[in-house]
Amino acid sequence: MLERLAAEGVRSLSVVGLSKNAGKTTVLNTLAKEGEEKRLLPGFVSVGVDGEERDVWSLREKPPVWIPAGGLVATAASLLDVRGGDWELLESTPLPSPLGPVTLARARRRTKVKLAGVTRTDGVRKMVSRLSGLGAGMVWVDGAYDRKAAANPWVTDATVCVVGAAMGRSLDQILQRTEETIRILTLPEVKDPLARSAAEMAKAGNRLVGVREGDTEVLPATSLLLEESVREALVGKKWAGLALPGSLTDRGLEFLLSLGSPLSLTVTDPTRCFVSLSTLRKFYRQGGHLSYLKGIRLAAVAINPVSPDGYAFDPAGMRAQVARICEPIPVFDAVRDSRMEIFKE
Repeated sequence: MLERLAAEGVRSLSVVGLSKNAGKTTVLNTLAKEGEEKRLLPGFVSVGVDGEERDVWSLREKPPVWIPAGGLVATAASLLDVRGGDWELLESTPLPSPLGPVTLARARRRTKVKLAGVTRTDGVRKMVSRLSGLGAGMVWVDGAYDRKAAANPWVTDATVCVVGAAMGRSLDQILQRTEETIRILTLPEVKDPLARSAAEMAKAGNRLVGVREGDTEVLPATSLLLEESVREALVGKKWAGLALPGSLTDRGLEFLLSLGSPLSLTVTDPTRCFVSLSTLRKFYRQGGHLSYLKGIRLAAVAINPVSPDGYAFDPAGMRAQVARICEPIPVFDAVRDSRMEIFKE
């Protein structure tokens, strides 16, 4: 997969788990091994903390994050002292992590690491750019639990989502959650030039921007949650579209539904969309439409049919069901589809 993505110009890839213990670290390790075999030097940065020996909440053992020789990381400097001689320290940065300032380092040999990364989007973007500048053939952004912000398309070129058995005891429940997430993530980019211009204005000026009568109009509000000011601006006029600078939630969408006039909504990107599929379908039935200024390129969906709670689903059956939902997005099983072993001590 990495060879194909690299040939298509993908230089950064986020890995996002759809629940805690979904199997994200296993996917990262499999990608790292594939990168090593394809001589694609990897860089790693996290939006949270990963690679800890035990889960903070359950105290279960967790797989480490393995880095091939020559691999680059952005993490807290204090975490690089654990395995003496394994790291060449390259640069210190002023960017904070949960465990101290972020340092860039290169692995002298195959080793494991705890990633304590950058929590702000602009910081992640800087680290992706710097790791690429230091020679990383592809940079992988490790998304913290339930933080789809790592998939921000303004930061990474593509995303892999991980669907794990830990999402629920029922496969039907897991499939429902997966469908909801994938449908929202893969809504289209806005095509209409005027609506696109409105979305760019909304993003740059942090204001709602409406479209009507062939022109754009900046509204006196930053969010749909400021309902009274938005109602005053919208009621009584025939709006064709509305661009949001921030997040879209069920509450905001229900407010628009209450106004009774269909709109084409544009949100900056999928990481700012927090609506449920059921509410979105109601909006569509009323004649509304939702698109993004910049969409996510979902490169693949990985499955993990085994839960750390001791239950599992049939791997082939789970993969087939997830593939049906995600078509035409490729679906793979990081462990069972891999021809190579995950890194070991």
